[in-house]
Amino acid sequence: MSDRVHLTGLVVEPGRHTYPQPELAEALRRRLEGLSGVDSIRQMVGFVYAHSTITQRHIERPLPELERRSDWYRIVNEATFDLARRALARLVEARGDPGSIDGLVVVSSSFAGFPSLGRRLQSALGIGLDAACYDLAGLGCAGPTHGLHLAHMLLGSGRRRVAMVCADALATHGESRVHHGPPSMSQLVAHCLASDGAAAVLVEREPSAPAVLSWGPAELRSRLWPDTLGENDFTASADGQPFISVGKGIRTRLRDELLPLLEGVDPASTLFHPGGAALMKILGEACPPLQPTLDVSSAVLRDHGNIGSASVLWVLDRALRQHLRLGPVLRLVALGPGIVSTMLSVSEVRGPASGAGDG
Repeated sequence: MSDRVHLTGLVVEPGRHTYPQPELAEALRRRLEGLSGVDSIRQMVGFVYAHSTITQRHIERPLPELERRSDWYRIVNEATFDLARRALARLVEARGDPGSIDGLVVVSSSFAGFPSLGRRLQSALGIGLDAACYDLAGLGCAGPTHGLHLAHMLLGSGRRRVAMVCADALATHGESRVHHGPPSMSQLVAHCLASDGAAAVLVEREPSAPAVLSWGPAELRSRLWPDTLGENDFTASADGQPFISVGKGIRTRLRDELLPLLEGVDPASTLFHPGGAALMKILGEACPPLQPTLDVSSAVLRDHGNIGSASVLWVLDRALRQHLRLGPVLRLVALGPGIVSTMLSVSEVRGPASGAGDG
């Protein structure tokens, strides 16, 4: 048996409905109209949305449906499940028998309740009854680094084909809110970034198809920023309405907390999840050699918004399509709620994007 891990499938899946950012800004202004004390924040909507650099975002359910329904908890779960199922179905269709998948890792912050999202997907897609199924929740954009590392460990423990899917319905969650008062600036910033999307990958010990990438050892580094547990929220308000918020602490502490993690890394093969335009700018100014790969992240943000746990996999997909050289060590870097910095490093990378043939 090979001691390498082979990535033989990678698919990305947006929410079904795509809206231009100016249209979403106008929808929010309309919802706030007539409420007490909202004049100042309502005037900021256009400015904040325009400075997000995002041109469009994806929402699994159409806006009129979200505005008509009041069962937001159920809507978000439905949207998350549909996204995840669609991405996994595309992966399975391209890579053969779902019954041969003996490991499943599901990463989502927007699905809540049980049976788990993983168990539901296992049943819906016909993945083996004995497959090892793991659900990772509450990790936000840091989810895929943890998920890929877990998939790597499952292969090391004897599993042969492991699928991982990341799915978050952040926009469905945010757009489902009925406003009874003015949102905070932190909520407004998060609201303008949130998008729905999923990504799915298949990793194998013995490749059943030509590998997109393969690698040897893998290492996950994770660091919690001190005194930041309240910086990011994906929850419900006191009046029972869903909201998302992003604290300014990310921007003010990014250099001090994240740059030590990047010491000694190769900028050309380090990919970042695109948390926001301000974060990309700060990183680019602090470390100019990172700019070429930050441009890839910024392009994903511009074209799709922040799609949560799937984001860094969308960046990897675009980097592969652009034939960037990713190796011999590939690093995926993400920030999660908490705030936590994560970096997954995979070594001895081979494949089309590394400039070496897959072995």
